[in-house]
Amino acid sequence: MGKAKKDQQAEAWSGKPLLIGIGIMYAFIQLTTLTRVYALNYLDNLNSPSSEIIRDRLIATMVGLTFIYGIVTLSRYFLKWNWPGFRIIVAHMLLVVPITFCWYFVFGRVALWFCQVFQDCEQNVDDLVYGYLLNANTLTMVYLLAVAVTYTYFYVRRDNENQLQQSKMETKVLQARMKMLRSQLHPHFLFNTLNSVNSLMDIDVKKAQVMIVDLADLLRKVLDWKDTQKVTLRDELSLLQRYVDIEKMRFSEDLSVNWEIEESVKEVKVPGLLLQPLVENAIHHGFSSDHLELAITISASRENGHLILKVSDDGQGFATEEKEGIFEQGTGLQNTHERLRTMYGQDFRFEVYNTYPGVVSEVAIPINN
Repeated sequence: MGKAKKDQQAEAWSGKPLLIGIGIMYAFIQLTTLTRVYALNYLDNLNSPSSEIIRDRLIATMVGLTFIYGIVTLSRYFLKWNWPGFRIIVAHMLLVVPITFCWYFVFGRVALWFCQVFQDCEQNVDDLVYGYLLNANTLTMVYLLAVAVTYTYFYVRRDNENQLQQSKMETKVLQARMKMLRSQLHPHFLFNTLNSVNSLMDIDVKKAQVMIVDLADLLRKVLDWKDTQKVTLRDELSLLQRYVDIEKMRFSEDLSVNWEIEESVKEVKVPGLLLQPLVENAIHHGFSSDHLELAITISASRENGHLILKVSDDGQGFATEEKEGIFEQGTGLQNTHERLRTMYGQDFRFEVYNTYPGVVSEVAIPINN
């Protein structure tokens, strides 16, 4: 466990893309410096050998990359220690002069050693301090650039990681909420279906037994979906067909169900058990003393990038004063509305309205969500 944690920390702080990026920038700076030195050598008639000019830039590049790596590492540790911003600024202001002086000193010593080896140039050791003062502005700018890029890189990376963690936490919260809503729906669905079985027991025992078998198959399918938030419309309609068969046993010829499903939308993902509460609501509220027969139409179509699901009936409908609180009456519609809002945010539509006679429950969800 401890080793895995260390590996994760090492990976989080490796900063390889940062070092590569800064290295490329610094190499480009040295390339432009090479062209500038070469031009000055030509214009001022200094007659310095081209090999010396190129060698000095290569030495400057290697020494500079070494010190830049140290600057990046130091800046990373300031971040790792969670130093406040003011303290970090003060620390860098105190360190910029000694670090850049050491930088120039190392470069001067290495360049002098190569001069002595190749004996193709002259360099005065006494010019070290003045040479540093002459190049202090450039070294300081490179130092501050490396620090700025380092902090920008890691702050952006840390912000992205925090957003990712927050997104994962929000996803877990949504999943927990969806499971809670599904757990509320299952007992409600089971209770109403068992009532249907109970009402049939006194009329036709054999039909009731068949209904119990169908109910067992239906519940087995529902349990298979316990950890699945979305299923294909084809699977959703297959489960709904089993529920409709159970209800048709109960109401016999008094209940008819028509299906108008476009073949092109059957593989679209939808929330599991989305249509069953709508059909159940149509059956429960559609029959009345004035409406002894009920016809339900279940349709699915594609429209403007959305899947349109409709459950319509020719029953008694609902009173006008009930329209305002339609999603607060009963578990089925309220639960369905909450599940859609949790899963799709504002990118869905759920309407229940009278058609005189009958009621239409219409759901529109994005196909590419």
